[in-house]
Amino acid sequence: MNPLILKGIRENLRLKHLIAAGLFSLIVCSTLYLTSYLEGSEGKYSKDPETNMWVKGESSPVNGARNAFTYLLALQGFYLMFLGTGRVASITAEERESGLLDYQRMTPMNPLSKIIGYVGGIPAREYFMFLFTLPFLGHAILAGKLPWGNIIQLYSVFFCSVILYHLTAHAVGLVVPKPRAASWVSRIVVLGLYIVLPGLGQAGISFLSFLTILPTYFGKILPILQKEGIEQISRMDYKSNFVEFWQHVPFFDLTISPTTFTFLMQGLLILTLLVTGYRKWKNQSLPALSKASAFVIFFIFQFLLLGCLWTFFDKGEASGLIGQEFSANSFKGREDNMIGGLILVISIFFSLSLLFILCLVNICCPNRHLYLKGIQRVAKFNLPRIPRTADESSGLGVVLILGLITLFTYSALINLALNSDFWALGSSFLSLCIIPAATLFLTVFYLQASREQWFNLGFWGFIGLLWITPLLASLVLGVGWGEENMGVILKLLAINPLSIIPLHWISENSEMIGLPQDLYQDFNSAIWFGLLIAGLFAIILQVRLLSLRKK
Repeated sequence: MNPLILKGIRENLRLKHLIAAGLFSLIVCSTLYLTSYLEGSEGKYSKDPETNMWVKGESSPVNGARNAFTYLLALQGFYLMFLGTGRVASITAEERESGLLDYQRMTPMNPLSKIIGYVGGIPAREYFMFLFTLPFLGHAILAGKLPWGNIIQLYSVFFCSVILYHLTAHAVGLVVPKPRAASWVSRIVVLGLYIVLPGLGQAGISFLSFLTILPTYFGKILPILQKEGIEQISRMDYKSNFVEFWQHVPFFDLTISPTTFTFLMQGLLILTLLVTGYRKWKNQSLPALSKASAFVIFFIFQFLLLGCLWTFFDKGEASGLIGQEFSANSFKGREDNMIGGLILVISIFFSLSLLFILCLVNICCPNRHLYLKGIQRVAKFNLPRIPRTADESSGLGVVLILGLITLFTYSALINLALNSDFWALGSSFLSLCIIPAATLFLTVFYLQASREQWFNLGFWGFIGLLWITPLLASLVLGVGWGEENMGVILKLLAINPLSIIPLHWISENSEMIGLPQDLYQDFNSAIWFGLLIAGLFAIILQVRLLSLRKK
């Protein structure tokens, strides 16, 4: 066996750990399962239409087992996805801080074997606690008459998600220096996956939801629970809508099974994390991703975005529960509301793309220290320049290509909307693309220049000051000043590049929305002010970066 797995098992499964973890898991699991089982097996009260009296139904062990299954699944997820993820990140960061990770790096093991050893060995205690849930799981499946095929699909996705989260935690531990911080960062990531991403998925960007087990649960398990009346549709109506939505996943003009799409999404991300971990184990000083890997990952991300948004821009049909509310068919005769849904989706697309570019800039663009290493290598090996694909080379070409990929996806979506019968857009293709393109490239240029001049603290401080502070200030002033100084408020808002796109789209469709003339002028002034600020930062920081490199 892998020696690091054996090490993790021996450290985390000593006799005292076995007794404590086993008793804790057994007590919690039995209490939760029996409580939910008894609550579900009791007959439900219903109103007899003839007598107008409340009558208690017959008890049902099947309903009790099915009711307990969901709670048991949540407990299993808590053990492996929450506690296990935090432990992997904490131990990895702790061994990195103590220098033990450097010792492991010197061993002749393959970096991939080391990753598997850490991910498989560190959460051994959580897997041990998981074992105590299996007898209850078996009872829930047999007593609840749950189909084995659906259960196998669910737990295949469950363990695939566990591997994904543990690899994420390992990568966080390799990057975040403090063990406690690494632990909570990884746990917050997991919570964010189950709280934030499903909301975005229901807003039409459905592929983000497949980083969780929710699509498979809603598509394969919840319909079975509803058949027996465990889930009262009158009480939990949104769940019935979830069931209907997650039967098939819209992608371009195709429909895909939720389980298949989950494996596709999580498999790609697992591969990315393995590449990241491999590079960090090989050399801690290397960036988490190479420039070529960044291109491939971002291209796949944009392809998935394009596939999920295709039907909305082509036919006016958004996927997801929220998306259905601002589909074109829901607003016949109310074009102002319909265009509001389009602006919302465009803003979400642009924000996600720019935030992803921000993360890749932070990873792939070299700081001053790494660039100096590249200069030293050039001098040592008598090279004409730093190779363009090297980690030490400038990231200007990287951000340019990332911007072009984003612009291509945006242009494809806009072209679909302009040629669609569902959107009555009065603007031309060029007018809808010029401002977003200028915003995108000016932003990525100053992001790249600032990252290559400053280290992490300076870079993220600059982004926070430039993006978050004006946004908060505009919100405060908007509450205090109201509509009297709307021009100033909009200008503050436009300093954040994520705000320019919705402002531009509102301005382009002002007649359809019914925007007053004075507000229309304020919107245009704010857009040009935001572009001016972005242009000034791009020029000043690029010139300063060039000067530093000449020195």
